[in-house]
Amino acid sequence: MQQHSINNRYFATCIPGLSNVLAQELLSLGATNVEPSGTSGVYFSNNVDGDDDDDDDELLSSSNGKHFDIGMKALLWLRTAHRIMQVVSSTATPSTSTTLQEEYDYLETENPWNIIDRDSLYQFIQYTTPVQSLLGDGKGGLLTLSVSTILNGHVPKELCHSHYTSLTVKNALVDLVRDARDDGMRPNVDIDDADVPLVLVLRGIRDKRGQSGCEATLFRALHSGGSLHRRGYRTGAVHKAAMKESLAAGLLLEAGYDKLIKAAKEDGMPAVLVDPMAGSGTFCIEAALIASDFAPGLLRMKLYRNINEGKDSGGSSSGGMRRNPHQVPPIVRWKGSDKARWKQLVLEARDRAEAGMKWMMRGGVTKKSNANDLWKRNCIIIGNEYNPNAASLARGDIASAGFGDCILIHENDCVNWDLSLGKGEPDDSFNSIIVPGRTIVVCNPPWGLRLTEDIEESWLSLKSFLREQCNGTEAWILSGSKDATRFLRMKKSRSVVIQTGDEDLRWIQYHVFQKKSMNMNDTTEKGQRPRSASSTGDGFFS
Repeated sequence: MQQHSINNRYFATCIPGLSNVLAQELLSLGATNVEPSGTSGVYFSNNVDGDDDDDDDELLSSSNGKHFDIGMKALLWLRTAHRIMQVVSSTATPSTSTTLQEEYDYLETENPWNIIDRDSLYQFIQYTTPVQSLLGDGKGGLLTLSVSTILNGHVPKELCHSHYTSLTVKNALVDLVRDARDDGMRPNVDIDDADVPLVLVLRGIRDKRGQSGCEATLFRALHSGGSLHRRGYRTGAVHKAAMKESLAAGLLLEAGYDKLIKAAKEDGMPAVLVDPMAGSGTFCIEAALIASDFAPGLLRMKLYRNINEGKDSGGSSSGGMRRNPHQVPPIVRWKGSDKARWKQLVLEARDRAEAGMKWMMRGGVTKKSNANDLWKRNCIIIGNEYNPNAASLARGDIASAGFGDCILIHENDCVNWDLSLGKGEPDDSFNSIIVPGRTIVVCNPPWGLRLTEDIEESWLSLKSFLREQCNGTEAWILSGSKDATRFLRMKKSRSVVIQTGDEDLRWIQYHVFQKKSMNMNDTTEKGQRPRSASSTGDGFFS
C-alpha cells in the first residue's frame, strides 16, 4: 500500500465567503501553495529548501522548527481564520483532480483506503500516522491529545456518531503508542487544552459503482482555547446582533481598509472610518486592530480569561490554575517546535503593535475629545449608535480592547449625526471629518433576523446620513434582505456573498458621489489635512 505524503500542508477555516480574503492574508505572511478550498477554507504550505521531498516524520518534527514557522505566523496574525490545522494523514483525492471521473480513477487505482466502518478507520489511522513524531515530546515522554470529528455529506451509518468515531481514532493511536513502547505508557487525554488537538474530517463519497464510503483527513490543530474569531475584548453581556470579530475584520479587508491604512502611512493623509450604526462596536474595534498593526494573537494572550477569576498561569494545564492556551499554544509544545522562534515572533508583534499605536494615536482622543479634535489624527475611527445600551456595550468593549483613546462613539439617530467641524457645509473637506477619497463608511443595519423593529426607519435614516454627510466616500453595507436594501435607493458598485448560519448575506459597495465639483488647485504639505478633496473617491479602496 502506498502512503501519501503529508506534504507539509496546513488548512485554515473561515466564514463562508471570506476564503479569498483569508488567502490574501496568508500570502502576505509568506505562505506558499495557497489554495482556497470552496468558500470557507484555504490550504497552504511552508515549503523551504525543497521541503516537498521530506518524509512524514521530518515534516512533523523538523529539528530546527522551520516547518512550523508559517503556522506560528498564521496563529498570531490571521484576522479571518477560525481554526488553523496541519494535515497529518489523508485519503483525500489530490488537489489536481478536476473532474468526477478523475476522482473515481484515483479512488480505484491509487487510494488504498475505503473508509466504510470503524474497523477500516482504525486500520487507516494505525497505518498512516507517524505516531512517534505526533505524540512524542522529544524527551522520552508523551504529549496529551484530544480527538474531535467533523462529518460532511452522507457518511456510512457506523461512522455517523461523531463521539464514537473520535473514540475509534483515539483508540487506534493509543494502541499504536502502547505497542511501540516497552514501558507500556499511553498518552493521556485532555479535552480542554491538549498538546495535540486532533480533528478528523470525514466526507461521504460514492464510487462509480454506487458504493458509499468516506474520504478521511486527520489534522492536528495549532491552537486550543476555542475558535480564533474570539479576541477576548467582549465583556459581560453580548449584543444580540453582534457580528463575529472575524467577520468584521474580513469585511473590512474586503472593503480595502488595510490599503487605506497603508496609503495613510505612506503619504501622511488621514485614514477615516465611519460606522453610523455601530452596535457593540465590532467594526470600530477591528478597524483599530488593523490600523495599529495589532496582531489578534497578542490580544488573545492579553485578554484570555480562565476558570480561576481571570488569572493566567504559565504552568501545567492539570490542576490549579490553567495555563493560557494562547500564550503557549499546542504548536509550541510539539516535538521539534522552535520555542525560541515563537518568542521572537511574539516580541516582533509587540514591537509592531507599539509602533502602530503611536502612529495611530497622534493627536489622540480623550474622554473630553469631540469632532473638532479628530482632524489632526493619522487615523480617525468614529461610530454612532442610537440604542444607549448598545452604545454602553461598545464603549466597554472598546476600552477592554485597549482603544478607549482611539475610537469615539456618538449616541443618537444617525440621521441627526453631524460630521462637520462646526462651520461650513458637511461636504467641505476642511470643515468635515469626512475626507473625500480617503473615507470608508461601514454599516450593519437591522434587516429582520435578530433585530426586527424599525427596519424601514433605520434604513431611511442611513440613506439620509449617507447623502447628507458622506459625499465622496465609499460605503459598504451588510444586508440579508433585498427589500431592506431597496430603501437606500442607491446603485450598488459591487456585491460580495457572505454566509452566516443559514443566512446568505451581501456585503454591498456604494460610491457616494459629491454634490459639487472640487477645487483641484489647492495644495497641502505632507501630513496636513487638505482644504479640498484629493480624490474623487470612486474606487480607491476596491
